[in-house]
Amino acid sequence: MYSIEELALAFNNQGIDTISQIANYKTLSNVIYKEGFKFKSGAKNLPINPYLKSIENQLKRDPKNRYKKDEHKPIIEYVKLAKAKGLSNYMLVVRNIPLLLDYAIENKKGKGHYCLVIFSGLHQPTKQVTSEAFKFTSRMLKRKTHKLHDIAFSKDYQDKLEVNYGRKTSFKEQLKVYGKDCISTGSSLYCNNIYNKSISKVLMYDKYKKQTTYHKQEIEIMAKDWKRLEMTVKPSKKMNFIEFINSGEFIDALETFDRMAEDLGAPQTEKSYLEYQVNSIIDNRFMNNNESKKQFNSVASIERFKTSDFRRFSFAHLLCS
Repeated sequence: MYSIEELALAFNNQGIDTISQIANYKTLSNVIYKEGFKFKSGAKNLPINPYLKSIENQLKRDPKNRYKKDEHKPIIEYVKLAKAKGLSNYMLVVRNIPLLLDYAIENKKGKGHYCLVIFSGLHQPTKQVTSEAFKFTSRMLKRKTHKLHDIAFSKDYQDKLEVNYGRKTSFKEQLKVYGKDCISTGSSLYCNNIYNKSISKVLMYDKYKKQTTYHKQEIEIMAKDWKRLEMTVKPSKKMNFIEFINSGEFIDALETFDRMAEDLGAPQTEKSYLEYQVNSIIDNRFMNNNESKKQFNSVASIERFKTSDFRRFSFAHLLCS
């Protein structure tokens, strides 16, 4: 059972949970086989299975309704990066979906030229993120030819109010300056039609219920008020992950996320885990210690980072540049 002390990393902290990139499928395949990995299909009963529903929802929003045609059925593969369980130990690869077809036309390439590479579960305090998987994820994120499609930031905090249909009206009112279309599904609230076109989705949900009911994890009842807020953003132009985190768009996104969270009544959150993630992606030497080698996202790893004077990346530096 996870105790409130073991979840210390979660509460009042934020991080990056999901990153997706557009890549050349042939080049990616060569990298995968060179590393001794294999593409696999059939995601039933795997941690990545719930993520497939979000892909299905994206397809249904295609204005040309291409998802209804057999020739536009998505091709979904995955690569197991480490032996541990959890979504972060997989790489999801998607082909033959509308956004990739449009991207290929724009770049004058064949329809099967590109794929969507997805790394998710990167900010999950009750799931082990292995250093083995994270180092490979880092390598993929640093490839200059992999263009960032979107990135989802998440905040974890404690909130006694229920997240359900009864909260939809106040949720919509609190987010009225950001968007107007809010929907309620179970213990989740969504806002998809955002005025700022760089933001594709805002999601608030009951994290305690999700982990204990859906994932069947045993978590101390003292953590029953655990809520999560997520915001997914897209870069305004073609850029890779490293270019994005060094751009003004990255800081703008984080500042917008902070304001949005404040409007929703969420407490201020630390960015120590986010800074730890970014530094580890840029320079894997941050993981060359016993704590991080055992588990990248352990409390011991983040505490060690917080007391270290060495930084390749800091928000303070970016804000001053």
